[in-house]
Formats: sequence, structure tokens, C-alpha cells
Amino acid sequence: MDKQNMSTLEKALKINLDQSIYGTLAEIGAGQEVARHFFQAGAAAGTVAKTISAYDMQISDSIYGQVSCGRYVSRSRVETMVNHEYDLLIKRLDNKRPENTTFFSFADTVAARSYKTNRECHGWVGIKLQLQPGADPCEIIMHVRMFDGSNQAQQHALGVLGINLIYGAFYYHHSPLELINSLSEDLGGDRIEIDYIHFSGPQFNDIDNRLMVLYLVESGLANAALFNMDGQASLASEELYKKDVLALRGTFRPVTNVNVDMVQKGLKQFVETEGGDPDKVEVIFEMNMASFINEPGFGRKEMLNRIELLTRLGYKVMITHYLRYFRLSEYFAHFCRGRIRFLTSVDNVKTIFEERYYHAEEGGLLAACGKLFTRDTKLYVYPNLLNNGQLQTLRDIPVPENLSHLFMHLLDNGKMVDFEDHSDEIRTFNSHELVTKISLGDTSWFNDVPESVQEMIVERNLFGYRSLVTPL
Repeated sequence: MDKQNMSTLEKALKINLDQSIYGTLAEIGAGQEVARHFFQAGAAAGTVAKTISAYDMQISDSIYGQVSCGRYVSRSRVETMVNHEYDLLIKRLDNKRPENTTFFSFADTVAARSYKTNRECHGWVGIKLQLQPGADPCEIIMHVRMFDGSNQAQQHALGVLGINLIYGAFYYHHSPLELINSLSEDLGGDRIEIDYIHFSGPQFNDIDNRLMVLYLVESGLANAALFNMDGQASLASEELYKKDVLALRGTFRPVTNVNVDMVQKGLKQFVETEGGDPDKVEVIFEMNMASFINEPGFGRKEMLNRIELLTRLGYKVMITHYLRYFRLSEYFAHFCRGRIRFLTSVDNVKTIFEERYYHAEEGGLLAACGKLFTRDTKLYVYPNLLNNGQLQTLRDIPVPENLSHLFMHLLDNGKMVDFEDHSDEIRTFNSHELVTKISLGDTSWFNDVPESVQEMIVERNLFGYRSLVTPL
């Protein structure tokens, strides 16, 4: 069989015919679709030691223990499932199977589409496996979002994904990126998003899981990836739940004093003028994947350096595929349920109101504005310093006559507001000039970035920095 053209059933059959692979399948919340594929393919007795589906919460708790986080669809639950089933398998069969046996346990816990609720359709999927007979186990854990319109279609998609994960774990483990690419095979369309993945165990010790999550976005398997203040991948659904969001978009090449000023002054304005609770506000620095792809020397490690520069400052970072503000606004609105404030500049507002960017959108700029300002969303707009020394604010922006009424409607109704405070010292900063200074050895750039950012650029020779330069 050509591995590039194998169907789900062909993968299941290949696993079934591999006499070394033997394990348990535990599935909760979306049928027993992974197990069904093994049985439908034939020769399942060669692979399946046991299948289990403990839908009743009390039954599930009696097997796996009570969930400490209070949620049955959680990472902690799926990890408990794979660990319990794997340990049980080893205890019962380790000395009774052929010496070439590699054991595995697969588990998923899923909230699929329901007749009773319109809940988020998502789940956690995991596998624990030996990659050589008798070896210490490795583990792969994923979070998925499901977009099919029916429960049956979501069950089918989850079954395909599960077979892809088991197959990839055994046959592509030497190449994690190939494994990730294989996860969407035989699915087609935008049926599932994988927004988190984590590899662990002796065979995966050299894997940087942050790079794997970035690859999910780069490959199109995820629309966004969120990194917490520790620099580790996290879930937007968990980090943003019941929170207000203040988001700053940019390339942050590198993050500068002006970026920090925008966040600090924007947060202060949100708290003082809108009654925001600083303990319930998530500040997000967001970068678009396209901005990296268009840069010279693009690579995942360059993205990771940029993320670490921001997390060193104590901020959360998001990498997305969203070119337009309204797409990002829709994404945030799906998770946060609170207020959304974009911290932006006069120049970015000009770009938002350029009609040429919306020719491919049904409804054009008008529809895009409707989506951007849905629910409680606003733009906080930082002023621009013109060449003549004058400040340019929202009411100074030149707007085409055909858009003037729309622009003034948003302005008069408080959907776009000027920053009430800003730093006169750093307002003239230009990030492109800064990168040029760094690469040419002009040490004045040290004055334009936070101290921790300065230190990291020097330590790692980022942005063309030359180590022969001595800081001022």
C-alpha cells in the first residue's frame, strides 16, 4: 500500500496485521468509532485487547476516579484514561504476549454535538505506547475542535482522526512533522481543528512541543495557537473563558517600548473609563503567520524567539492565520464571552478602512465592520506623529467620501476611541528603523526596547545583531 494514498480502513487493516501492535481503546462521548474502524477492517483480534466506553459518569468515576478539575472533557481525564488502561494492559498481558509485542492504550473524551445543547464541540485525544518491545512508553496528547453539523459526522471524523493518530504514532514517530501532517488524512475540508499537541516519553525527548504547536498553525491544522506567560502552549478556550480581552496586533520585530506603552495605557484606560477588572483581563500580543512567512529567514525558531521576547515581559502571545481584524474578533468572541478591545494605531485604522482588502468578502467592508464590532468590541487608537510634528488622531484620519458616514457612525458611537494618554518620548518610534540599527551596529537601539528584550537580543544575536557590539 502507498502510505500517501491509504484510506482509514487500510491503515486500520495494516495495524491489525502487524502482529507486534496490541492494545486497548477507551472512548467516551462520540461513540466507539475508532474501535469500529478496526473491527470493520477485519483481523481486529490481532490488535484489540479491549474496547470500553464508560458514558455514565458514576461508572467512569469508578474506573478512572473522580475528575479533579470538574470536567470530564479535559486533558487530565484523557491522561488518566490512557495511563489506567496502559497500566492494566501491562499488568495483565506483559508476560503472556509474544516478546515482540508493543503495547498501547488509546483514549478520547469528547463533547460532540447534542440534541439537548448547543455546546462547544471539542475533545481530548491521546495515545500511550511502546515504540520498541519492553521499552518505556511514550505519549501523545491532542486537543481537537469539531465543526461537522451532525453528531454522526463528528463521530466519523473522530474515528478517522483516532486511526490516523494510532497509525502515525507507530509508523511516523521518527518524524513528528510527518506524523502531524498525517492526522488530517482521509478527513477532507475543515471538519476538525487540532489546536494543541504534546509529545512526551523517551523517544520524544528531543522534541520542542512549542515548535510542534506552531507547526499546527503553519500547516493549517489550527487557526491559532496561544502561549501563556511561561511560554508554554495553552488553549484559548481555557485562558480566555469569562475574560475581557485586550489585544495588540503586530510583528514585534522586536517588541518595543511603544508596544509596552500601548498595553499599559490601554489597560489603564479600560479599567478607569469602562470599569474593567484588571484581574479578569487577558492582554494578548497577536502575530499573524503571514508576517513571518514574508520575512527573510522565516522559520519556527524565529517565531519562538519572538514569543519568548514577549513572554519574558509577562504577556501571553497568540499566533494566528487571521489577516483581518474582524476574523480575529470573531475568534476571540467565540471563547471569551467578555469585552474585546483592540489596541491599535492610526495607521492600522487607515488600513482597516481600505476597501481593496475586502473584495473577496461577501458584503465587503460594511459586512467586515459588522463582524469586527459585533457584541462589545472597540478599537483603542494610539496617535501618530506626523512629519510636521503634529499629532494625528482618529478625527484627523482622511477617509474616502463614500465611507465617511460609516466611519463617523463608528466614531460617534464609541466603537473607536483615541488613547487618553500616551508617551511623548517614544511616540516617534519606527520598528523598521530599529531593525536596521540592530543589524548595522548602531547602539542607540538599546534605548528603544525594554531591558529584558535588549538582553535576549544580545544573548542570541537576534535580528542581525552583531556580538562585537558592546551595549551602552
